[in-house]
Amino acid sequence: MAILHFSIAPEYNSVYLASRTLRDVPYDFRERIIPFTPDCVSIPCTYWNDGDTNFTVGEALEIPMSTPPTFDGILNTPEKKLIFFDANEPEFASIPVPTVKTRIRVWIDHPREPENVIVAWG
Repeated sequence: MAILHFSIAPEYNSVYLASRTLRDVPYDFRERIIPFTPDCVSIPCTYWNDGDTNFTVGEALEIPMSTPPTFDGILNTPEKKLIFFDANEPEFASIPVPTVKTRIRVWIDHPREPENVIVAWG
């Protein structure tokens, strides 16, 4: 499967990852660098007026990383797809996954305002 690349400058400096568009997303970045629930992962981004956040998304086998991820967990994916969205845009990227529960790993290059985010699934 191909690696997906996209850049975004979300108004509220976070992007959400889920299997379907949710309206109840984890948001307390004071407790965790990457807040999450079994159904949604909140990924911090650069403030929109400071520039874009660059995302690289792909299967874990295609994105070998030598450092531990900032987040490593299991996401419910009953729709068998990952949807990236924010507070204003219901879906700006999606990728199919083969299972109803998907391991997600996220690497970010800054704990509050990352410019680069890597998401590996599987």
